[in-house]
Amino acid sequence: MEGKALPILSAVGFFLVLPLLIVLAMLATSLGSIGNAADCRPTETGGKAFGWPTEKHDPVQGWDDNGPDVHLGLDYDVAEGKPVLAAEDGKVVSTSGEWIKIEHADGVETWYQFFQTKSVRVGATVTRGQQIGTSGTGTEAVPGKSGAHLHFELRIREGETSGPLTPQDPTDEIGEDAQTSTASGCGCGGGGGPLVGGNNQEKAFNFFVQNGYTQQQAAGVVGNMIHESQVEPTLKNGDAPGTVTHTAEAAGGDLAWGIVQWYKPSKMINPSRQAGIDDATIETLAYQLEFLRKQLDGTGAAAEKAAGDALRAARTVDDAAFAFAFKFERFTTNPNDPEFGDRKATAREVLETYGDGTAAGEAGEAGAAGACTGIVATAAALAWHSPGRHDGVAKTLATDAYQQAMGQYTNISDNDQNPYTDCGVFVATVMRMSGADPDYPARSTPVQEEYLRTSGKYEVFDDINDLDQLQPGDIMIGPGHTFLYIGPQEGDDGNTYAAASASWNGHPPEFEPAYINDNGKHFAAARLKK
Repeated sequence: MEGKALPILSAVGFFLVLPLLIVLAMLATSLGSIGNAADCRPTETGGKAFGWPTEKHDPVQGWDDNGPDVHLGLDYDVAEGKPVLAAEDGKVVSTSGEWIKIEHADGVETWYQFFQTKSVRVGATVTRGQQIGTSGTGTEAVPGKSGAHLHFELRIREGETSGPLTPQDPTDEIGEDAQTSTASGCGCGGGGGPLVGGNNQEKAFNFFVQNGYTQQQAAGVVGNMIHESQVEPTLKNGDAPGTVTHTAEAAGGDLAWGIVQWYKPSKMINPSRQAGIDDATIETLAYQLEFLRKQLDGTGAAAEKAAGDALRAARTVDDAAFAFAFKFERFTTNPNDPEFGDRKATAREVLETYGDGTAAGEAGEAGAAGACTGIVATAAALAWHSPGRHDGVAKTLATDAYQQAMGQYTNISDNDQNPYTDCGVFVATVMRMSGADPDYPARSTPVQEEYLRTSGKYEVFDDINDLDQLQPGDIMIGPGHTFLYIGPQEGDDGNTYAAASASWNGHPPEFEPAYINDNGKHFAAARLKK
């Protein structure tokens, strides 16, 4: 799969989808700069696990866990307003108070304290060296620094899958940034961080799969991108592939621009600038993919949640290609326009080329690496983002996305007893729709609990006594109730919640505070095995 790319389509709207082998032969001779996927992945320059979190590389206060004055981190002397950088690829799990906390692989987290501004939200994926905010001012206990500075911590979870996060000395783990080889001539295009793939098409496909979309849904989006822009972040409408129009020039123009051909470009560029994103970052593939993801989630500027909901509900690659074209691109109001057929055909080739071979047709795999991310993202797409506003049992009280998805994925009839408030039906819908577990029982918490304990697919932890033992994507199950732990998520009311749950005869799915005990009832956590 390394180095493959799908057909480059003409910029004037005439589409030529060649047989895959012919396409690859053309690319091998005419686009030799694309390179292999491995060439565009992070290197290990400097041999360090983490990059520096600021432009300053020498802490003014180091680690000390063995003296009268303990300091469980590093302090960097930086003025207010300076960039704070993610030390490694990961997912933002908290932005509460003075902190930003990023979760990495294998139970590792990095914590950053004292900000003037924050530029990421909970749930966002970040790349090594990406700016997550600007430094601020704070006061620490001696020997920690006070005033303008950044405090940085490394925490590692004890045990493979559970246990508390313990501070560790990060001193010997921080060093040279591991950059992508794009800057030295790899030619993958786009820049913007270590997206995985041998070309922009594959990177975009992997990005959506890793953010919880099925392979069919990811292929539907990328198939449309190929027709829109060849997945070139700096392509302006009407220009030949490879033509670069920089952000500053595109911003004042009337021609569509970017990977999905935002029209007008100011629709995307202006709110990005207002959020403090510089022009060079705006024209990277990584940034534009993240901006699009937020649009589809309904959480970012120029929200397109209706399009995102339609995409999430699609089960086949054809349905996904049509949903994204009709609901997001909106190049026509005629659902029978022949261009839809062209885009479906391209999306099918995307799936064939970059999928893992198990995702053709219906259903859909979230992919092992993105399974838990897919659970969280799907739950967030189906649930209301705050509690207490939708009490009742009527179908219309549920989100439109959940109304559509529930019947499709769990085959529960509207005539069944209050199905839209059934906690188990919600969990089943999420597990099936995300592709994490298509066999998850549709209803009855006793049946679901037996399945979690006996199917062999899950680790079940009965000794949960602290929320820190949980991981996003865990299924919480106890006497008469089940819900999903989604990790800290900002609700639309400004509060932070860590659970998504329906309540029998009470309310449809919504964000709620997470808990491990409910009036003496103790919940177990079931975690999908890797």
